[in-house]
Amino acid sequence: MGRTYWSNRRRRGVGAAAALLVVGAATVVTAGNAIAGPNSDPDVVAASVAPNNGRECTTSRLPVDLEVGTPATPGSDLTLPLGGALGQQEVVVKLCVPENNRSTSAVQVLTHGITYDHRYWNIADPDDPEGDRYSWEAAAAEAGYATASIDRIGNGDSTHPPSPAVTIDSNATAMHQVVQALRTGEIEGPDGTAPAFGKVALVGHSYGSMTSWTTASRYQDVDALLLTGVSHNIREVQVPTSIEGSMHPAILDPRFAGSNLDLGYITPRPGTHRNLYYAPGIDVDPRIIERDEATKGSVTQSELMDYPVIFRTRLDVQAPVFIINGSLDGIFCTQGPLDLGAPCDSPESLVENERQWFGPDVPSIDAYIVDGAGHDLNAFRDAQETFGASMNWLSGVMPS
Repeated sequence: MGRTYWSNRRRRGVGAAAALLVVGAATVVTAGNAIAGPNSDPDVVAASVAPNNGRECTTSRLPVDLEVGTPATPGSDLTLPLGGALGQQEVVVKLCVPENNRSTSAVQVLTHGITYDHRYWNIADPDDPEGDRYSWEAAAAEAGYATASIDRIGNGDSTHPPSPAVTIDSNATAMHQVVQALRTGEIEGPDGTAPAFGKVALVGHSYGSMTSWTTASRYQDVDALLLTGVSHNIREVQVPTSIEGSMHPAILDPRFAGSNLDLGYITPRPGTHRNLYYAPGIDVDPRIIERDEATKGSVTQSELMDYPVIFRTRLDVQAPVFIINGSLDGIFCTQGPLDLGAPCDSPESLVENERQWFGPDVPSIDAYIVDGAGHDLNAFRDAQETFGASMNWLSGVMPS
């Protein structure tokens, strides 16, 4: 069982400062479901995704202009628009609205971690392929929220610019344009219209959480920030090196053969997902890990190189923050007296560890620990506990 989340709430207004910027010429073109490597087994890909129960969904492509920091510093104003130099870039967005609440004004932007895509938020249950045990999207719809699950730039079916351009900065500026397009009604909904949402929460996992906190700090245009599988601590100094050491260039992997990705795009070597994203947690169906192997995506060297700056850049977040981690997260949570991870033994300890990084104007920081879960929270058997705690928190700060 998990522990009740703990709050460090400031007694002040919560509204996010939102300067609504219009995304230019954001036409939307229907796209198919994202796959991982172009040579992934289509049957395995299909089996890895849960049905869209309780919601209506459509997948489309949003044109975006990229920026790369000079230097690549989260929150830096020293950025250059590179859309013209890189050519047209697009982010895939799967927009779902609850069947029983099509008029909802609140949307969660769901952003995956490295080597995944938007399907991380809708994992199929190997024991019940028609069920929702591992689907964050379904839990959000049941709570009354729309969801916009994205493939981060350079991932899934989104465009893959040259790998040096895929950084925390380009990820954040692309996400910001998704947020603005959702607010101004420029992303196609399942009924053919483009709904405009008055309330937007960023929900991230791992690198997607870092992208979310960078976006929230830089643009201050969201109403809530929900972070999973993350902290400002890496458990061991060599973890980034270990992650990179478990990977090889994607074009050398059979699943990406013929993809024409440059050498800066890397992907996990066969047999490494267990140690990367699950260990030391064990309460996970091994068939989900096998599907991870079969549907893996990529990450860029540039994204990995950003880690030291990401972890030591103080943020200016002005929206409520919720952090939910598994107690056995082998990347971000301490597992012994000599490692450098965040204290995930209690919500109070995690909040105290993280509070310094979010800035003096953050309205509140809450946390929740899922006992026994590892890094990929959505894939563990107690995923429903993760979903319940998260929706309960969000309904308090940003009702649907």
